[in-house]
Amino acid sequence: MIITEDKRRLCALLMAVLLLFALFFTHSSTASAESEDSVELTEVEAATVDEFLKAIAPNTVITLTGRSYDLTRALGYGVFGSKYYCWNEIYDDGWELEIDKVQNLTIRAARPGTEIVTVPRYACVLKFVECENVALEGFTAGHTDGPGYCTGAVINMTDCNWMTVTNCDLYGCGTYGLELIRTRELRAEGTTIRDCSYGAVYAANSCGIYLDGCSIHGIEGYGVFSLNASWSTAILNTTIRDCKSSCLLDLSAAKMFQLAGCDISRNSFDGMFFSTVFQPVVDNCSFKDNSCANGWYMESWQKSEQVVKPDGEPYTFAELEALTREGDSEWTAPVVEEITVTAPAVSEDGMIHVHNVDELLASIAPDTAIFLEDGVYDLSKAQGYGYANGDCWYWMSCYDGPGLVIHGADNLSITANGPHRARIVAEPRYCEVMSFESCRNLSLSNFTAGHTQAVEDYGCAGGVLSLMDCSDFKVSDCSLYGCGILGITCYNCRGGEVSCTEIHDCSNGACYFHNSRDIALSSCNIHDIPNYAYQVYDCRNITADGQVIPDGSSW
Repeated sequence: MIITEDKRRLCALLMAVLLLFALFFTHSSTASAESEDSVELTEVEAATVDEFLKAIAPNTVITLTGRSYDLTRALGYGVFGSKYYCWNEIYDDGWELEIDKVQNLTIRAARPGTEIVTVPRYACVLKFVECENVALEGFTAGHTDGPGYCTGAVINMTDCNWMTVTNCDLYGCGTYGLELIRTRELRAEGTTIRDCSYGAVYAANSCGIYLDGCSIHGIEGYGVFSLNASWSTAILNTTIRDCKSSCLLDLSAAKMFQLAGCDISRNSFDGMFFSTVFQPVVDNCSFKDNSCANGWYMESWQKSEQVVKPDGEPYTFAELEALTREGDSEWTAPVVEEITVTAPAVSEDGMIHVHNVDELLASIAPDTAIFLEDGVYDLSKAQGYGYANGDCWYWMSCYDGPGLVIHGADNLSITANGPHRARIVAEPRYCEVMSFESCRNLSLSNFTAGHTQAVEDYGCAGGVLSLMDCSDFKVSDCSLYGCGILGITCYNCRGGEVSCTEIHDCSNGACYFHNSRDIALSSCNIHDIPNYAYQVYDCRNITADGQVIPDGSSW
């Protein structure tokens, strides 16, 4: 084919036009994406507590221009809320401010010394629930001076992500300066936490907790830093002084914890460290003029995990005593191992058939039927044991290890071919084998559950099945055994059936019911129970084989 000069020019023109269109659409797409990603922030100045509350909203920067913001003096205190905050009634005739489901909120002080305070001792000063990208900057927060002992933290963050606390001053009588529940990524920098009655920081089922350049002093209580079933945490370049607590670190199943670049001085502890399951890293720290009644470790060498160097080598006592701080430390968050197991597909019978403990955990969800194929499901062998969690389950740390808690899984059933074919077990003696919280229409049937056989039998302090705030549950054709102290424990439960279930060798009884009602037991095989089979307190209509068990009694 012969291409003429005119055709060449036409082709060149068409190519130029196409290129212009491509550039135009690429630019439009990029601009659109940038427009979607950018967030326009509203800036508000708040001179009073009422203006502060009114300004709480997503994508907002609130600058506190006043001096003191006493939440109990708000015009709508305890009565009026908004889409983004509410008042929780608490024990001592007061109300707690809860900020809900807010994204991209900044609360900052215009000048040092600005205070946010509250009066009720059982209230947290600021509580954030299901919030994301919240920044707290440059203000002081605590409870007002007054009689009574606090049980509320200064700042509580529950189910939050990407939170920062910068150059704040958090003081007691609050129980903890920072109380973190199922929170991901908290950065506290240049912040003081002082005079709190339980500890400086408490974290449960949380990860990515990072303190840098902070000042901790005057802390009393259980542990300056208490972490339960949490991971990827660092306390860096922080001064910790004049505290009187049980220990410096109280770590229960806290994985990937590092204490580095810190000055620890003039403190009084029972023991410096207590850790279970995982070994914390200590590096570049200085320990001066501290009193430890029990030495470096709260418990015996066998029961407390040793602190280790960055290379994983345990310290000797002499090496701990010789540690000195040499400049600031940096910390790169470790890569958390990914849990790659996914739930198997639903089978033709409408159930998810699982073959191991990881598939069992991956399958836990509302409106789900799980079938345990024959075998042993040892919860203590699960991937991410002690720190990973799902949408409807997490690990609760106990004295000697983590226990499984399943929450909010309505219409969940777990069954098997028979109690002698599938067995769910757990190792920690101080935890329930399985705990259920706020589950409606729960069904458990045809499997065995209990604690694993201990190498050294030192007794149990946890039961087998625990149900709290559950309703319309059924336990049938199961076998629940000790050393668990109780086969079934029910707190605040409404409506339930326990039928054709064997409960044996539990040290404190077969079933314990508290503040529950309308629960019927029938055709159960209870044997080798040294104490009362049933214990019923503050309950109504608890029956065994049709006979009402009187409230306040033990049978």
